[in-house]
Amino acid sequence: MKDRHASANRLAGKLAILAVIVILCLGLTHRVRASSLLYKSYVIRYDRGWDILCEPYEVKPNDWVLKIFRQKGEISSRDFREFLGIFKRLNPHVKNVDRIRPGQIIDIPLKKIDPGTLPGQASGIVTIPFVTLSRSSELIHQHSKQYRVRKGDTVSKLIARRFGRFGTKSYKEGVKLFKAANPGIKNLNLIYAGQRIYLPDPSIRKQTWYASLYDKKGNIRNKLDPQALAASAAAPLHELQQMQKEQGPDSESDPLKRVAAAVEGKLYNRGTYYFPRQGQPDFELDLERYPVLDMNDGQKIIFTHESRIMDVEAALLETYWPNVKIITLEEGENAPEILDKVFRAIEGEEQDNEIYYAGQGTRITVRAKWIKPATADGRRICITPIETPSQKTPEPIRRYLEQNGIVLKEILAGNDKVPATNSAGQSGEHHRIKPVMALAPTGIRDLVGQVLDVLGYGFSTDIEISFPYAGIQVKARSNLISSPDGGQWLVDFGDLYGDAVAAIEKSGLPVIQIKPGTDEAGALEIILRALGKTVTRNPSYLAADRPPDYNILVTVEGILVEDPDKNRYLLTNAALHPAVADLITSRGIKLVEWSS
Repeated sequence: MKDRHASANRLAGKLAILAVIVILCLGLTHRVRASSLLYKSYVIRYDRGWDILCEPYEVKPNDWVLKIFRQKGEISSRDFREFLGIFKRLNPHVKNVDRIRPGQIIDIPLKKIDPGTLPGQASGIVTIPFVTLSRSSELIHQHSKQYRVRKGDTVSKLIARRFGRFGTKSYKEGVKLFKAANPGIKNLNLIYAGQRIYLPDPSIRKQTWYASLYDKKGNIRNKLDPQALAASAAAPLHELQQMQKEQGPDSESDPLKRVAAAVEGKLYNRGTYYFPRQGQPDFELDLERYPVLDMNDGQKIIFTHESRIMDVEAALLETYWPNVKIITLEEGENAPEILDKVFRAIEGEEQDNEIYYAGQGTRITVRAKWIKPATADGRRICITPIETPSQKTPEPIRRYLEQNGIVLKEILAGNDKVPATNSAGQSGEHHRIKPVMALAPTGIRDLVGQVLDVLGYGFSTDIEISFPYAGIQVKARSNLISSPDGGQWLVDFGDLYGDAVAAIEKSGLPVIQIKPGTDEAGALEIILRALGKTVTRNPSYLAADRPPDYNILVTVEGILVEDPDKNRYLLTNAALHPAVADLITSRGIKLVEWSS
């Protein structure tokens, strides 16, 4: 027990240190409490199935995008191309990442996190303790690197290499930082080869709280000044809240805007749109009368309530541009009705309404009313009308699919005042993983024993049995199952030969035979059926509470077992994704996973 507590304490200590190190690199300061406890606030954005921890950052003079990215977070260091894609999607106002300007506010993606990882995450803003250090030297030490002195090294040379030439302001600050990081070195002229020292990282000078380390005379303070640290905040909390509010889900009631959001296109409904015509002046379209939907795949839709557009027959205009379709709208049509016209215009009557995804022991069939052809990055958008909010697909499944390139858009039919889609991860649902029984058997017999124990049965291996055979009493060894009500069965894994099985059963003891070569799942199925259980191989579940025509069917590799008391267990040797595990356990099914 003491070892367990010690291990837990060590883990907690490592996590606390990691939190301080990570947060020292991130975020915005907004509040400080007594004992120099500094808090940092940063925002949660949603991107393709993930919550993204972001630092709101105000671009400084002489900043350039690569410089900022390389200093911020684990995504950029692990996969820069992925980071850049996330950055562009979260900052659509940055048209050219190579041209950021001072004063611009950007969200820098730092880390992908699961729902519920941080306190207050569902609100879109999280606040985490930043510094619990009481002395400036401790904070400086966090921004220093250990170094082994080499022959010929001097403190002045080492500082000059990092902070600039001797005598400059930055050099003098570097010396002060060095002293604070190495309080045991009393004489800077006396260091020796092999000695371990700490060299302050020049990047510390870019931290928002750096100036607060110094007093009015330019000396490093002995203790941290909470008020000075608080004054270094880059943005107050209310500004972050306002930013998050502006980034919230679109609640437009305009059905055309809802259609554009559903297909992830762009709606142009103000100004003039110019269509090129070979050998003629551009065709000028009044967007307030005839809005245009750019589908972002080359297709464009012109909406009209008339047979003529700018005094030109609508049918004639379609002949000018092969990628332009014209749709006539009726008064009062809602978003689903307009979507149906859009997809009929583009895809025709025969539309693909079903796609699949398989992974981690699961096959998912997505049936949608409309499925937009794959985008350039392979994503598919699946759109389905629903009658009530209760028919939405659970958020964990939506996130799981979106992480794998399938985007669900569910639109409330007949009520254009309700938010159009639920793909932005803002519903407030967060899956809570239910307990999963994890088994680690050493072989097929051990697996059978562990599963039977979960189901309330006893299992004894290699027991001696005696039975009459050809007029003599014969002894053998086998495996015995005992039920809570006193029933018994022998399980033979190929150890009994000839007429032995028939002779044993004549004595009144049933034998369950598992033939050599039967896999683990097959053996479990044979045994459980023999015990009178209701067994379903590879069961399927509808993810959403709505008819199956347009729903998500989740099929799991495993065995569903139900006993007479209606207790249900799903046995699987697949490492199911948490979203799938959540779906199963939400049905009141106990999940049992075993590793082969």
